Amino acid sequence: MTVNEDIYRRIRSDILAGRIHPGAKLSPAVLRERFGVSLGVIREALTKLAEQKLVTARGGQGFSVVTLSPKELGDLTLVRVDLESRALRLAVERGDLAWESEVVSTHHRLARTPMRDEADPERTSDEWAEAHLAFHEALISACQVPLLLDFCHTLRAATELYRRWSGPAAAKLVAKRDVTGEHLAIMEAAVARNADLAAELLAEHYRRTQQVLLAGGFAQLETAEEAAPGSTE
Repeated sequence: MTVNEDIYRRIRSDILAGRIHPGAKLSPAVLRERFGVSLGVIREALTKLAEQKLVTARGGQGFSVVTLSPKELGDLTLVRVDLESRALRLAVERGDLAWESEVVSTHHRLARTPMRDEADPERTSDEWAEAHLAFHEALISACQVPLLLDFCHTLRAATELYRRWSGPAAAKLVAKRDVTGEHLAIMEAAVARNADLAAELLAEHYRRTQQVLLAGGFAQLETAEEAAPGSTE
């Protein structure tokens, strides 16, 4: 792993884990001192995070973590459903046996990874988040359209920030939802080569996530934005 990639991953992890809050300012100079790297490395990492909709470039005023809103979440979900459903249909049509095996194995890992952090049950565990990402990436990996995959990756990263900041209320709603069953149904439809059903189940999966965040998570999200600790300025 290069220094540039390492710094990008570390800043991204800080944002998703809540160590840097939504709306917080990001000072390249402060981050440079913190990580002990050049200003160019920091700016490259922040620019990449801006491309993934996790950071906002504020013109000549620097960078900040994106703010969160119900409308933005709705827009993200709308576009994500359209693009990933299309990508999944193509993957089902074009995927080979190796693709099927990857979908099944990533689902197996996801199904057996605890969703909640033992130290903080109201937070998603990093292990589950990684397994969840791997499963959803595997589902569409065989679509054979790199540009479409890039768009899907960007939207997934932006949505992840909302999910990580969903808070205790959303965690209680998720506990009442059969997320494991949803993932299983999507996996089974995909490997059965039922593109229509797989795409329909995936779209409904994302819409349910949106509903949970809107119903239970935004009080926590808005509180975090108002306080916005974790700023690097």
